[in-house]
Amino acid sequence: MNAKDFIQSSRAKLQNFMRSSQRLSKHAADNPDCSPMIFIGSWKLRHSETARTHSLVIGPDLTISIDHRTIPCKVVSLSEDTLVLLDHYGYHITITADNNTPVKMFDEADDVIYYIVSNTNK
Repeated sequence: MNAKDFIQSSRAKLQNFMRSSQRLSKHAADNPDCSPMIFIGSWKLRHSETARTHSLVIGPDLTISIDHRTIPCKVVSLSEDTLVLLDHYGYHITITADNNTPVKMFDEADDVIYYIVSNTNK
């Protein structure tokens, strides 16, 4: 890849990023009650079938880390009770809230529901 191709590729990626950021900002502006703040924090995940627990951290920029591994993903949609992310493999991660508290996470890649419980070490 020569320098010109690299610059054009970088420019296209930046434009795509800006468009997706504008869509998210517009969606949030259309719904003033929609705040990502309810999703931010440290949580424990309990696997619905095995009862194994994992750690979940959702950062202020809506990045997620599971068991101290950051999962590369982008925000697809955000509503007052649902945060949908798209991981780098093209699978959705859906976090659902009830009464302003995240309660479950669906991982499309593994077709598994994880129940979210408060992390006492917040």
